[in-house]
Amino acid sequence: MFLKIVNKIYSVVKIIEENLVIILLAIMVSNVAIGVFYRYILNNSLSWTEELARYLMVWFAYIGMAMAFRDESHVNVSFLVNYFPLIYQHIIKIVSYLLVLFFLITLFTQSLSVFRIVKIQTSPSVQIPMIYPYLSVTFGALLMAIEVVYIIFKNICAVIKK
Repeated sequence: MFLKIVNKIYSVVKIIEENLVIILLAIMVSNVAIGVFYRYILNNSLSWTEELARYLMVWFAYIGMAMAFRDESHVNVSFLVNYFPLIYQHIIKIVSYLLVLFFLITLFTQSLSVFRIVKIQTSPSVQIPMIYPYLSVTFGALLMAIEVVYIIFKNICAVIKK
């Protein structure tokens, strides 16, 4: 029962991540295309396209990092771990992902403290509150933490089954 609930929540998070990445990429490509068109065809560059592309890329990167955790495709050193029996490999993964989770929780809490500073600032060209670009760190850390907790959960289930 608990496993079904966790899998259902995780599948909703997965759908949100995938749709956000698609939307961000479409907006980013359109934005850059508009910037290139205005700069090179009309000889009149828009000041806001570069800044918006930068903010969208940061959001895209943080959501992409979370998706890379899902596939466990981040760079890791596993050649030594692969010599251990399977149950110990799962235990080592649990410990290493607990360390990653500690870092992500620290990143999340520290990014919340930055909000007090950036909530009064606005971006130079787009004139949006700077809290929105900085929110990408908080949101990305939260998504990555969800992915890491799910990986830990899967490895704990694998250890219990053995």
